[in-house]
Amino acid sequence: MTQASTRRTFTFLSIYLTFFVDSLAWAVVFPIFAPYFLDTKSPLFSPETAAGTRSMVLGFFLMAFSLGQFIGCPLIGEYADKHGRKKALGISVFFTLVGLAATALSIENNHLYFLFVSRLITGIFASNTTVCLSCISDLSHTEHAKAKHFGTLSMIAGISFVIGAFLGGKLSDKTISLNFSPSLPLWLAAALTSMNFLFILFGFRETASTHPSLRFHFLEAFTHIKLALKTHRIKRIYTVYFLFLFSWTILFQFIPVLTVEKFFYTSSNIGDLALFMGLCWAIGSGYINQALLHRIDSGLVLELCLIGFTTSCALVVFPSHVYGVIGLVGLCVVIGAVAWPICTSLISNMAPKEMQGKVMGLSQSVQSLAMTLAPAIGGIAFQSSSHLPFFIAASVSFLAVVIYYFVLKQR
Repeated sequence: MTQASTRRTFTFLSIYLTFFVDSLAWAVVFPIFAPYFLDTKSPLFSPETAAGTRSMVLGFFLMAFSLGQFIGCPLIGEYADKHGRKKALGISVFFTLVGLAATALSIENNHLYFLFVSRLITGIFASNTTVCLSCISDLSHTEHAKAKHFGTLSMIAGISFVIGAFLGGKLSDKTISLNFSPSLPLWLAAALTSMNFLFILFGFRETASTHPSLRFHFLEAFTHIKLALKTHRIKRIYTVYFLFLFSWTILFQFIPVLTVEKFFYTSSNIGDLALFMGLCWAIGSGYINQALLHRIDSGLVLELCLIGFTTSCALVVFPSHVYGVIGLVGLCVVIGAVAWPICTSLISNMAPKEMQGKVMGLSQSVQSLAMTLAPAIGGIAFQSSSHLPFFIAASVSFLAVVIYYFVLKQR
């Protein structure tokens, strides 16, 4: 193997490792925060704090990470174009490490305020997905190679979510071992992030030329949203995309909350649930998606998915046994895994070739905005009733069905 090919291999490994660790660090907290916030013995709140108040605070807390991503994604992306991919990845991974360590310390010391701040910081700098995708584009000399590498990233994301959520559930559950705690999975993620930082520092080779004179736009994400509202041909499909992601985020974020309140789930139980959801996602995106699209028009598949998601999301609160809830959640996840790539592809296909870059960046901004607003609104709704967030998600999804129907009529 030549020196150039060795450097290229290490660069790819650095990108894949960054993507893996970044996804794992996001997934590892999935089973932790609902029990940590809602447990009546949690030192975060006084014992007399109402469950509704705890769930509302949890909703705003879950918003912090997504808000950080909404702010950070365009900033890190532009920094990478201006100063290079290596510097952007190095800075983002280092401050992700800082955010993870700060989150772990905040949990150990039960500081609610610093917990919010640490998750916001982690969200801002754990926004290097765009840089990883840009690096892959830089290193892929053909469309086939690019598709292959993007497929590898998708597989890594699925694997890291399953591993991260499962480990987060087990390592945070003191009923398994007295040495386990809610902060332990964060320290594990921080250790992996440290290794990731060293890999980038010594193994990553710059993949693109820098553009120091490039103008920096601090409010790029808001510019993207404004552009979406002015792009007549695709603004309605962006609305559908936003509404679907909003509904999906409420379901995803508040299923752990529902299982804690209704079935007394522990972090370990939520980790097992996450493993099941990951398998459902793999089945939906890896098999059912392809099987349906080979036989049915993608527009019809998306319409059926939106209707199916609306129905399943509305019904998820009714089963009195946990397995009924899990079955409906699994169905929602499979449907989401089928619908998500169709939405993205439809947006791309409706946009002219010369706008593909902006359109994909716009999609990231729309996604971040949906994932920022949904936890806050869901948390406020949960304060009134544990069923209300899911009814809101179903109603919003139904609105997406209605809008999509009119989009099809006008195509």
